[in-house]
Amino acid sequence: METLTKNFSTGAIVWYNFKSPCNILYLYSGRQDDSVCSFLKGKGCVNSCNITQLNDLKSVGRGYDYIVGIDILEESKSPVELLKQCHKLLSPAGRILLGTENRYAIKYICGDRDPYTNHSFDGIENYRRLSDADRGMIAGRCYSMAELTDMLDAAGFSYNRFYSAMPSLQETQLVYEQDYEPVEELAMRYFPLYNYPDSVFLEEQFLYTDLIKNGMFHKLANAYIIECNLDGAHDDTLHATISLDRGPENALVTSICERDGVKTVSKRAVYGEGTKKLKEMQDNLKDLRDRGINVVDSYIDGDCFVMPFVDAPIAMNALKELAKRDKDSFFKALDDMYELVLQSSDYTDEIPEKDRNSANGRDLGVILERGYIDMVPLNCFYDASVSDSKSRFIYYDQEFYVRNCPAKAIMYRSVSIIYDGTDKEFERLVPRAEVLERYGLAECEDIWMRMSSRFTETLRNQKELRPYYENKRVDGRILYTNREKINYSAAEYQRIFVDIFDGLEDGISGKEKKLILFGSGRFTERFLFQFAGDYEVYSIIDNNSSKWGTMMHDIPINSPDILKDIPEAERHIIICIKGYNGVVNQLKGMEIADYHIYDPGNDYPNKRKERVAARLAAGTGTGTSAVCRGTTISDDNSGAVNESPDDKPYNVGYIAGVFDLFHIGHLNMFKRAKEQCRYLIVGVVSDEGVRLNKQAEPFVPFEERIEMVRSCKYVDEAVKLSLNFAGTRDMFKLYHFDVQFSGSDYEHDPAWLAEKEFLEKNGSTMVFFPYTQSTSSTKLKKAIESQIGK
Repeated sequence: METLTKNFSTGAIVWYNFKSPCNILYLYSGRQDDSVCSFLKGKGCVNSCNITQLNDLKSVGRGYDYIVGIDILEESKSPVELLKQCHKLLSPAGRILLGTENRYAIKYICGDRDPYTNHSFDGIENYRRLSDADRGMIAGRCYSMAELTDMLDAAGFSYNRFYSAMPSLQETQLVYEQDYEPVEELAMRYFPLYNYPDSVFLEEQFLYTDLIKNGMFHKLANAYIIECNLDGAHDDTLHATISLDRGPENALVTSICERDGVKTVSKRAVYGEGTKKLKEMQDNLKDLRDRGINVVDSYIDGDCFVMPFVDAPIAMNALKELAKRDKDSFFKALDDMYELVLQSSDYTDEIPEKDRNSANGRDLGVILERGYIDMVPLNCFYDASVSDSKSRFIYYDQEFYVRNCPAKAIMYRSVSIIYDGTDKEFERLVPRAEVLERYGLAECEDIWMRMSSRFTETLRNQKELRPYYENKRVDGRILYTNREKINYSAAEYQRIFVDIFDGLEDGISGKEKKLILFGSGRFTERFLFQFAGDYEVYSIIDNNSSKWGTMMHDIPINSPDILKDIPEAERHIIICIKGYNGVVNQLKGMEIADYHIYDPGNDYPNKRKERVAARLAAGTGTGTSAVCRGTTISDDNSGAVNESPDDKPYNVGYIAGVFDLFHIGHLNMFKRAKEQCRYLIVGVVSDEGVRLNKQAEPFVPFEERIEMVRSCKYVDEAVKLSLNFAGTRDMFKLYHFDVQFSGSDYEHDPAWLAEKEFLEKNGSTMVFFPYTQSTSSTKLKKAIESQIGK
């Protein structure tokens, strides 16, 4: 992960067209960024200097060709004086490139904290709440575009060009010149990153469509890169996309440039390893052109892949607008797009084994030898003026293909991209289910989803980068909770969202009221998982009449009209719907005010945690070690007493696994875990979970596997892991265990390290044990299969 992230900070300048050879002055505040300095050294002769030592610096020759600084204005005590000094050091045809924060950044409006004060909204308020003492304590402050412009004017810079940078200066991925705005829906490509994601309460990526329409995109940019000069000649970049997260072989800078009134698009490899990618892309486009598919003209010029700028809408946007005018025309265009996918490659009967196993006999349709996985409406234009309907699609950016790929997997990606946006009017006109049904995508949706995710995860190194993004991206459940807290007074929020079980027990009779859940979707699924066995649910109610009379986890689903027949004193209503406002109004219309709202982001008490705590207090449990309070199992497995439970580092421990073909390795893990905790909980993956996650059939059925685990003397509690809520975070919410134990083969796995970091942020941890090398379920399965094959 560190190898991938160490150069992220160069994104702020890697897109810029430095002219070589040149003399560069790199200014920094605090500690020098070695990645930025190293990148600049590849462009010319570099002199590095801390801004506090700038007075002692002399210009070289007729001055520096470039002066580069990131966050130096914010951290300077006298930014205007700093700019004046830079003015003196610059050559007559030189350029200053400054990376600056924007105190009116949309990310701060969304709830992110100021990087210098660690408080929300300080910059937006122009730091007016800070005392003189506070001002002296902070390392810097952010400025607005107007303030930065005034500073530059005061320092003698009359020719300045602002570029808006997203999501931040530290991880710049998108750059837009001050007069150029996005022409695509950013919600599809843009993933916000924050200083403090846990305080965010708005989904930034979905705000940009309206900001652009209202001319506010640049004013509310998260950061600026400012090019200053003395002669009025600026860089010709209008827009750049930087993909440093893809790693050295795939990292590219894609730029739209305008020179003498002519726009062109170029792709440049960030690292030497990536130059072959440009050749591969050119070969892929030629292959598609030879198959009669319309692609953008392109050529390779040195280390650049060059295309003309196509003045046509992105197909994703054009298709939505087409649907609003004429639904039949929309489907005709979608049919054409699918036919082009089918036309893009020869067919084969081969398919990767893991996908064949997960298909479990289902028909995957046409298999393409070379599946151009990016033949999607986000990577092509749609020119309605062309007479041939298929030729209206003009493809570009075909960097990748997947061997032996079902055509339906590519079509599914296209449909997902079209519907994963903000255009609710389009979604009402053309329901997603209707499109999935038309192209036969519904039956194997789990497979298409997995194939698409696998490609994206590999391309963007999501697994390796997960621990990094864990501290930068918003958890949707936390955002939801933050948003709800704003909408209510503290007392109202506590009553409606937190104390959701208060009043469930009748204070007079002592009996539980009828618990009724409103909603039968994912929130209800999570509620039932979280409180399974804790409360008896009388009924689930839903406005969808097609669900009335059906069951959900053996609970009947009924019409909301049943509330009319249940007296208020006998019912307890909990709304389990994300967009609950309509239901609240519906209940008010029925003169019902006694409701609560379930928020998956809240940490509710549950009886499982209480039960574990009680057993610990009593020194009892289902496992032998828990019953024999004051004893543990020695290393030689003799059962000798060697320590008291008070000496164990953890109270509650947790292990998750399949535990197929139970063997000595599993036993050793349970034993080691029990030696470190007083109460051991083991989660056992269901048969459905094994099929979904491992694309394989377990040898031993779930009921037998969990019974073997439960019977082990080191195990205090064995539980079934839900298909949809089986992760570390879900189980931690249930039990608040002190430690999770895992095998050492996951010790350096980024996904597991992200879970370890989550646990540590919440007062728990993760411990890795070495596996018993001589035995594993995989080895046993292979041995059994080899014997069967004889």
